[in-house]
Amino acid sequence: MPRRPADLQTTTRTNGCTGTRTAAGGPWIAVCLLLAGCPAPDSGKEEASERLAAVGTIRLAVVDDPALAEAIEPFRGEWQGQTGGDFVVEQITADGLADPGTIAADAVICGPHYLGAFAAGDHLAPLPEHLRRPDRSRWPETFSLLRAHEAVWGSEVLGVPFGSPVLVCYVRPDLLAKLDRKPPETWAEYHELAALLADRDKLGDKAPPEDAPWSGTLEPLAAGWAGKVLLARAAAYATHRENYSTLFEIDTMRPLVAGPPFVRALEELAAVGAAAEQLTLDPAAVRRAFWEGRSGMALCWPTAAASEPIAAADGVEAALADLPGAAEVYDFVDQAWERRGKGEDTRVTLLGVAGRLGVVTRQSQWPEATFGLLLWLSDDDHSVEVSAASEMTTLFRPSQIDAAGAWVEPPVSPETAIQYGELIQTVLSRQQRLFAVRIPGRGEYAAALDEAVHQAVRGEKTPEEALREAAARWDEITERLGRRQQAEAYYRSLGLE
Repeated sequence: MPRRPADLQTTTRTNGCTGTRTAAGGPWIAVCLLLAGCPAPDSGKEEASERLAAVGTIRLAVVDDPALAEAIEPFRGEWQGQTGGDFVVEQITADGLADPGTIAADAVICGPHYLGAFAAGDHLAPLPEHLRRPDRSRWPETFSLLRAHEAVWGSEVLGVPFGSPVLVCYVRPDLLAKLDRKPPETWAEYHELAALLADRDKLGDKAPPEDAPWSGTLEPLAAGWAGKVLLARAAAYATHRENYSTLFEIDTMRPLVAGPPFVRALEELAAVGAAAEQLTLDPAAVRRAFWEGRSGMALCWPTAAASEPIAAADGVEAALADLPGAAEVYDFVDQAWERRGKGEDTRVTLLGVAGRLGVVTRQSQWPEATFGLLLWLSDDDHSVEVSAASEMTTLFRPSQIDAAGAWVEPPVSPETAIQYGELIQTVLSRQQRLFAVRIPGRGEYAAALDEAVHQAVRGEKTPEEALREAAARWDEITERLGRRQQAEAYYRSLGLE
């Protein structure tokens, strides 16, 4: 099994071009730089206008996100006024992505996990390097895990991030103070704290009424989410600094999800997630239950775009903390547990939990102008109104931290919103990361992992038995889709070429 070499560092260089932004946020000079090279401002505006006049209407498809599509539509007039170009927004469902090669759109904004299906079939145009330079766009400021990993397939940058939330830990500061505890640093601390919070006697006058539903913690274990929670819990156990392979053996595509780190994670999950109710909860339901005062902790992420208004029950406040980590990590090569090195981050970020990524299709006649539109919609002048309209996004560059309140629900205080923005900057700038499955067949792999979690939580199978069955199903899926093709896709999904 190949070891991971030191991470390659990428650098960007400018060509000396500079520009200014208008007070109204209409970055005419930025559009000129994107689409007409780097001439003087006046000639740049004229050349960009002429080039865009030759571009037909850009077709932008938004997948399973009506709120995001509706947020983009009002900017059509501004784009027309600034560039002389035009775009139309179409809403489509995931069913429309069944055959990515048939999509009649120049660009698609979708979940980042679709990148594999698009890229494996060579259906996407790469983002030109010159559009990634700091004099052309805010691209270099995008959090590194999104810019250098989530938007990348093999060695090519294929997407423009619109924000990808990660699971975070909601905690009740008043209850932690009562128990003289802090947010958990490790999963062992998390499980201990969950047990303390579940015990009403230990909460004293802070305890909820006896007839009120109450859990120490709540996690989203509904179909579509259970497997992601398992991977988020297993990430710190399974991601070794010297190994590429985490979910599959990189050479053979033998599944690794029945291995010791995943079994340990599922054993721990089943111990605190045994309430049958949790098997029906998605992140939105977990978030709402927390604010209703039904748990002391919760795993989800904040959003200002909830389908229904969120109000906090009396006395309920939240602090938002990083997911716990682990001092031990499993080395699949040596088949042994080991302590993480001194100073090594004990936490590992799971990518692909949710999010939105803009991609440009091969059939686009105007790929550079289309990338220009995606970069424009995701720039600082528009991203707060565009990205924050979706409950599947979050902030994605440091300059948005002061506006982090746009991405969180109203009960979150302004101070906590800023702290959340700083937390996301840390989480999405880590070196160690694990991707949820994003190769062709992703939905089938995910469903098998969901079922394993459900079987273990319901007590129908031991965690080891459930994961062995899931691994067997993964092997069947891989064989049916083509082991060689899947191995190549997995290799490239890791950023290898």
